[in-house]
Amino acid sequence: MNVAVAFSGGVDSAVCVRLLQARGHAVTAWHLLLREAAPDPAVPALADALGVPLRLLDARDAFERAVVAPFFAAYAAGLTPNPCCLCNPRIKLGLLRRAVQGPLATGHYAAHARDPATGAPTLRRHRDPAKDQTYFLCALPPAALRGLLLPLAGHTRADVVALARRWRLPIPERRLAAGSQDVCFLPDGDYRPELRRRHPETAAPGDILDPAGRVIGRHAGLANHTRGQRRGLGVATGGRAYVVAFDRARNTLTLGPREALLTPAFRVAPPNWLVPPTFPLRCQAVTRYHHAPFACTLHADGAVLPDAPQTLVTPGQWCAFYRGPLLLGGAPILPDA
Repeated sequence: MNVAVAFSGGVDSAVCVRLLQARGHAVTAWHLLLREAAPDPAVPALADALGVPLRLLDARDAFERAVVAPFFAAYAAGLTPNPCCLCNPRIKLGLLRRAVQGPLATGHYAAHARDPATGAPTLRRHRDPAKDQTYFLCALPPAALRGLLLPLAGHTRADVVALARRWRLPIPERRLAAGSQDVCFLPDGDYRPELRRRHPETAAPGDILDPAGRVIGRHAGLANHTRGQRRGLGVATGGRAYVVAFDRARNTLTLGPREALLTPAFRVAPPNWLVPPTFPLRCQAVTRYHHAPFACTLHADGAVLPDAPQTLVTPGQWCAFYRGPLLLGGAPILPDA
């Protein structure tokens, strides 16, 4: 079978190629050009070493429109976005999938499964909990699962690195040891300089308040801060303080104790469902990558009622819903009314 591989040039995609070759597949490596007009020279060199043809897909305009611009617009609106949850359905398993027009393999750490109650095809959490990426796939439409191959479903990250070394793949040791980059278009991880360039209004200074409303400092723009932030606040409060509230009309942010972050209920936008739900839905929710799931009840109007109040509920982030290890779907968390 001819199989296309989403080929970043990293260890995960390279090992995917070798695993598929070992199964007798003819492999073509597809590399997305997301920010640059040409790939890093290491990418074609690795494809040559693997003995596979390399195809380049210029996705720069689509990536800007579908992922990058919405990312900065969300921050400017006071949200905390997760670009990977948009990139997977719109670019990696959207634009690329349409270009390939056939089976596509990716290096995601996830596994195929079926919901025993409905028979619906879905995804299952990966056996390596430290690398499970089903959270980032919660916005995939059900059709995206057809013809999607996940060669790393049975391999931990340690397995993948060991295979790369055994096969002597030309990947620098520093890249073997490093984990995945959080946001691929922010090499140093700092979104703020580009945010100020795109949305200058986000740099307007304002007051920092204590829980009683007293001014205790100044901020350099609300978009520089996120709910739950503790470090880099620039004020001394005599104890641990967190960003607990924003007032955009007054351009102020309020600090408070950790207890003030507890959220007894929140709302989500209309979810994307891999498994058709029945309401009220008893399930587990994950509101941030690598955060522990919590039990909750989801209602048809988008109200999520955790069994116990939660602290990491941030508007703009995605909430993924699970039944045990099975991914049910996901939705963005809405701002407080």
